[in-house]
Amino acid sequence: MNALKLLPLSLCLLAAALSAQSLPPESQFGTSKYVEYIPGDLPLIFTSPHGGALKPESLPNRTYGVLGADANTQELTRAAVDQLFIRTGRRAHFVMSHLHRSKLDPNREIKEAAQGNSDAERAWNEYHAFIEKAREAAVKRHGYAFLIDMHGQNHKGERIELGYLFSPKELAAGESLNSAETVAKSSLALLVKRSGQKHSDLISGPKSLGALLAARGWRTTPSPQMPVPDEPYYKGGYTVARHCKDTTTGLQLEANRTRLRDTAANQAKFIKDFVPVLIEYLNAHLGLKL
Repeated sequence: MNALKLLPLSLCLLAAALSAQSLPPESQFGTSKYVEYIPGDLPLIFTSPHGGALKPESLPNRTYGVLGADANTQELTRAAVDQLFIRTGRRAHFVMSHLHRSKLDPNREIKEAAQGNSDAERAWNEYHAFIEKAREAAVKRHGYAFLIDMHGQNHKGERIELGYLFSPKELAAGESLNSAETVAKSSLALLVKRSGQKHSDLISGPKSLGALLAARGWRTTPSPQMPVPDEPYYKGGYTVARHCKDTTTGLQLEANRTRLRDTAANQAKFIKDFVPVLIEYLNAHLGLKL
């Protein structure tokens, strides 16, 4: 009799626990909430440096460097994190800057990023400290971290650009891509070590990220169809160069604006393909089963 009376309460508690698990972790913020970090439980880290919209008057505008935002990239990244959770019940770490790029560029070294303003410098330091925190959490739990730095570009050809820290000339080097010296400079150095696969195959082979995206109809470079990008091309910037080393591997992803970032419908279409591709890629090369 007592057990029957307790049953509804037990079910309520179970439902509450399941509901709590479905909620995103509590965000952690830097000073003035210029930077946000949402912790995850996967070895996957998304970063969004150029999607912020805040333009506080207390921060002076930067006077040199690129000043325009990467439109809709923060929304696109958040959608990827959310869709990954919907499909797997697991969450990627997510670090983002809410400041407009005219105020701070976290994907540059601090001199160009903050241009001497102490508050901007503090936000820059907090942004990269959160990435380090995410890396440490992922490595402690999984032994490695995989970072995707999300950006946007509007180059001709409407292609996704994947940056591994090599220029088109370097990507055209053929078997030289597999030399120990070249691999050591790559953002995929750890992935080469853990997967046992050739560096050149991870960049543009049949199971590369570019190949998997292209197979779903997204023109991508490097890939088997376009192993060497046309100029202009973004090879990966400060964030990937700084954080994709030692226990962390990854890349910079540059999403084209037209027919990908320009509308909510196109963003949703991309995310619908991107998340399964990412799941397949991480399983194939890191043995991460989701």
